[in-house]
Amino acid sequence: MNNPKAPIDQIMYCHGFASNFDPSKDKVQMLSQLAPVIGVTVDYTQHPMEVFDAFAVPLLHARRTLIVGTSMGGFFAAWLGSTLDFPFISINPAITPDTSLRKHIGTGMTYFGSKFHLNEEVIDVYADLPFRTDGRGQIILDLGDEVIDAQKTITAVGNRLPVITFPGGSHRFDHMRELAVVIREDFSITR
Repeated sequence: MNNPKAPIDQIMYCHGFASNFDPSKDKVQMLSQLAPVIGVTVDYTQHPMEVFDAFAVPLLHARRTLIVGTSMGGFFAAWLGSTLDFPFISINPAITPDTSLRKHIGTGMTYFGSKFHLNEEVIDVYADLPFRTDGRGQIILDLGDEVIDAQKTITAVGNRLPVITFPGGSHRFDHMRELAVVIREDFSITR
């Protein structure tokens, strides 16, 4: 991290595509052992600025918040953190949503049983929104991610942000315990 032992009062978790913020999920439970976790459920089929704004609302009066996101949430964690000057951790981030979301064009079902409809116009907006590699962030990757190529992420990020990799794993990210150690080492948890 660019700011070692940065004090953290809370963590904001940004969920992935077709998912939702659920305090009972394993990732949120693990993070909540470190600090209180906040989050919102966003609809990634909406314009990216609407998604950004929905994630930003809980951060308007927040200080000392670490933003953590997975996949599409990792894309937004980097964007939010860089834009609003919060530290962030992007786990297996979608670095090119204009490419990775294409397989979801049309109508589908979320992981929590709701229908969604994603149109090409929304995806095309992401072409003008590069993955943010500025700010106070870290990239965390499972090298066994079957959805987003970890090596392409490493190449895209270059040396602009610290990258921590774990062997094996999956796109869901299988190393939350190890990530908790990283967070404890890099942040002063005020809980």
